[in-house]
Amino acid sequence: MKRYVIDTAALASNAAIIRERAGVPVIAVLKADGYGMGIIKEAEILREAGMDFFAVTEPEEALTLREHGFLTQSILVMRSTAAEDEITKIAAANAIFTVGSPEALEALTAFCTQTNTTVQAHVKLDTGMGRYGFLPTQYDQLRRVYECRPQITVTGIYTHFHSSFGNAKETERQFRALTAVMDRLRADGIEPGIGHAANSSGLFCYDQKYTLDAVRIGSAFTGRIHAPEAGLQRIGYMESQVIEVRTVPKGHPVGYGAGYITRRPTEIAVVPVGYIDGFSVEKRRDLYRFRDLLRYVLDEVRSFLGKGKIFVRVNGKRARVLGHVGLCHVSLDVTGMGIRPGDRAVLEVNPLYVNPNVEKHYI
Repeated sequence: MKRYVIDTAALASNAAIIRERAGVPVIAVLKADGYGMGIIKEAEILREAGMDFFAVTEPEEALTLREHGFLTQSILVMRSTAAEDEITKIAAANAIFTVGSPEALEALTAFCTQTNTTVQAHVKLDTGMGRYGFLPTQYDQLRRVYECRPQITVTGIYTHFHSSFGNAKETERQFRALTAVMDRLRADGIEPGIGHAANSSGLFCYDQKYTLDAVRIGSAFTGRIHAPEAGLQRIGYMESQVIEVRTVPKGHPVGYGAGYITRRPTEIAVVPVGYIDGFSVEKRRDLYRFRDLLRYVLDEVRSFLGKGKIFVRVNGKRARVLGHVGLCHVSLDVTGMGIRPGDRAVLEVNPLYVNPNVEKHYI
């Protein structure tokens, strides 16, 4: 037995904190199946909390929301695309397009002409993410999106902060690049639409400095951002059970690679949760700047010195993970705890990494 448990009241509380802090409309980001929490149920709770503007990355996600009764809410697809099949799906969902390149604009206008369709769009500005968006130097090309009425009605413009969690100078630069383009549009007699830049860290690390006309919030709903003073709660955890308890002698290896050798006779509880379920899974280390390498080395040193120990709660008691976390199982030291098969185990797991086959259970 295993399931990912999500606290409905905690999610609603986080939503209320976010709305109060923002002071402007909140665009609720539901990408990656609602950050792993289940897009439909999360959207239902956020709708009850007063939010009626959602954002996704996949065209299929927009269609899923419409199919499940979200018929009047605004849905922004945060992907600039020139792919005909994706454009067709976004239009079918009556969602808001993102236009971030001359190619995307050309493809979208061609679709509108061929199908006699009119659409809404937000313009994306690339201020340093390197993914989607017009560069600030492409102002003339960006302005053409606003000149495509009546086929395309631009109702917003936005950018994405790449380091708002830790680089105030760069975040300020990105914000100024966006507002400079918005000011230039207004000087040319063009209303840019609602401007939005602040993501979760952009909102909680800088108060209301970067809120503009709206904010786009995703991870803050889960409570998994560094803002302890904000009062956000982590809303989910993995729940399973002990399936076996056994005693092994001193000097017995535990796990793949004999990652741990017992120092005494040890009671081991086995819980059927592993990294396939998202337990002890982190983002891959894929940056190799000097400062990143130093941080990685420091993490390894801390782990070697014992500060990187992993714990699971069994019947409310902390039990240390022994050896490596396996694909489907984890072994715990429960010596002297009186643990028995069937006892409840609670594991800290980021919902983003939860196996999609694991049940999402809202309480």
